[in-house]
Amino acid sequence: MLKINTLAKSKMIFALFLVIYSILGTYFIRYYQYDTISRDLIVIISVAKLYAAGDISNAVNGYWGPFFPWILAPFILQNPAPQSVMYATKILSLITGFFTITGIIFLSYRFKMNEKIRISIIFPVIFVILYFALRYNPVDLLLTCFLIYYLYFIFNPSYSQNLHNSALCGTFAALAYLTKSYAFPFFIAHFIIMNSFYYLKSTEDRKNVLKNLFLGLAVFFVISGAWSAVISEKYGHMTFGTSGKYNFEESGPLQHGSPIWNGLMKPPNDKSVSAWEDPSYFKMKSWNPLGSVKSFIYLINLIANNFLKLIGYLQQFTYFSMIILAIYLSFLFKPLRKLISINGEQIYPILTIILFCAGYLIIFVEFRYFFIVYLLIILMGGYLLNMLSKTRFLNKWGIFLLLLLFIISLIVVPISSLVNNQYIGQDYYTMSNSISKYNVHGNIASNDKYRDSLNIAYYLNAHYYGRATNSTTKKPMTDMELEKSFKEYKIDYYFFWGNSNTNEDLLKKYKEITNGTINGLKIYRIR
Repeated sequence: MLKINTLAKSKMIFALFLVIYSILGTYFIRYYQYDTISRDLIVIISVAKLYAAGDISNAVNGYWGPFFPWILAPFILQNPAPQSVMYATKILSLITGFFTITGIIFLSYRFKMNEKIRISIIFPVIFVILYFALRYNPVDLLLTCFLIYYLYFIFNPSYSQNLHNSALCGTFAALAYLTKSYAFPFFIAHFIIMNSFYYLKSTEDRKNVLKNLFLGLAVFFVISGAWSAVISEKYGHMTFGTSGKYNFEESGPLQHGSPIWNGLMKPPNDKSVSAWEDPSYFKMKSWNPLGSVKSFIYLINLIANNFLKLIGYLQQFTYFSMIILAIYLSFLFKPLRKLISINGEQIYPILTIILFCAGYLIIFVEFRYFFIVYLLIILMGGYLLNMLSKTRFLNKWGIFLLLLLFIISLIVVPISSLVNNQYIGQDYYTMSNSISKYNVHGNIASNDKYRDSLNIAYYLNAHYYGRATNSTTKKPMTDMELEKSFKEYKIDYYFFWGNSNTNEDLLKKYKEITNGTINGLKIYRIR
């Protein structure tokens, strides 16, 4: 009876947490409706507009997953204005956050801990998810949401006893893949490894484990295979996504970054904001890390540098990250027979983190890629605190103090960021309104400030062709090169940032339309 009452109270508290999240989300969204738009989000919105317009042939894209554009398209049909669409991405992100918190609550019950510790560590998740939802690309949070539910079912101690567990694993993993193609190799590797553990651990249910393995993979391949077939047809070769190949080549020793940053590039269709809408068509320099000693050394250095950055991101999230991970890593230092027999919550999360991070280490890392890792660290921290509470190492006040410090470490960055970055990006919206008075439209290029120009082009419903720099030398184009590019790409307006005299002779031929009314920016009408 006591246990039932405790669980009932927990459910009421968790419901209250979701209400608090919803209230805070409703309050803070007004301050983040102008948030700085990443180049990724701009092109994802552009893809969603193609779906909304019924232009499926152009909307199908091997680089960007289709799921978020699909759920954004109805909002675009309702109101296609750039600012309204941007606001809609925040609404969808907050909704995703609601279901992510719900999933974290479910997943927390795969980790043994008393209800007081469970409730305590779920509380800061409210602010963590709010931070993720309002300050980062919503696609990364959506991927995290689907993976949370996948982990909930695959971590089930009774996983092998019910086929529906594996079917749901395949379903949520497929939805994660439709969100971001990185989920494809991650799921296949993770699902096989997890089923291998269940198979070795079990003596009576091995047939059921094999059935679960094949059913989960079958469900996943049916859903993901349909999309893979569509994009393979578009690009003329078998692929489950083009982002992995592109990102690997971009990080290589021959490419030296994305070609998007230097030179003008035509967007893939007449509705695209920029060429970044489909990097699949970029000409990249391939490399083989095993092709030479020099290439292999480059790969090792790349992994080492990315690993150091990853540690920095983990520490940024909470200073307890490395302690928690170190303790969990110590659980792995056992003979295989003992390793298989230990509690799942001691081995499954750390294997998940290692596997998830490994793929990014050979390319590049960003803070937003590892939301799933941060959330697992919170649950792992709760599990370790629960273990510590059963020892004599600390009394109840010591446990309370450690728990309090852990909670504070989790909410410092989210709260300070949400408070200090209000109205971030509003200057782009304000500047675009000022520029719109001059009827700036069509094809735009700039001498500098790629991100600023792209953001303004988004609000103007224009097409941004990029920075007028020589793709080889990385220096500003000469007058002859620039004039040739104006004609080749049919540039309508040229944004000139700063006060240098670069291309001064050429630009005298064109009318500057703002008459110095916009600080730091001159706009020349080319056509």
